[in-house]
Amino acid sequence: MVRIRFLLASLMIAGAPLTIIPSASAQESPAPAPAIEATAAWSRPTIRGAKAGVAFVTLHNKGPADRLVGVEADVGKVAQIHMAEVVDGIARMRPLADGVALPAGGTVTLKPEGPHIMLMGLTQPLQVGQRVHLTLRFKAAAPLAVEAAVLAPGAEPGMGGGATQGGARGGG
Repeated sequence: MVRIRFLLASLMIAGAPLTIIPSASAQESPAPAPAIEATAAWSRPTIRGAKAGVAFVTLHNKGPADRLVGVEADVGKVAQIHMAEVVDGIARMRPLADGVALPAGGTVTLKPEGPHIMLMGLTQPLQVGQRVHLTLRFKAAAPLAVEAAVLAPGAEPGMGGGATQGGARGGG
């Protein structure tokens, strides 16, 4: 009888969930750097009453191939990835339903007359000095929070304006 109780107790202990307590060094290790980094994020001011604006950014992919598949912005109702191209002297814009490819180890610049971020349904005009908060969404990588500086016409990123990765809001 004692042997049966001992056997049952042993089986119950063996079937109990195992709890692993990580070492202090594992708890203190820093979070890995994001595979995709953003630099030179910027936008242009809009006129009063404008319902659309634009944002640009350079993406550096330090990981495997990925895709920018979506964007959220704090200044409009909708943000989309678009392509601008000139065909027979006529500028055309179209949404990129599949987003923008980011090759492994590569850099892609969203820029005027190329892929860019359209900010539609603006809730207010974009003004020089303002920061536009963007959340970039990728097929595989974690979302990335970016601040785009609204620069004066003719100004280039890095001329006292520019952008920061991370911004004031989380990347969700």
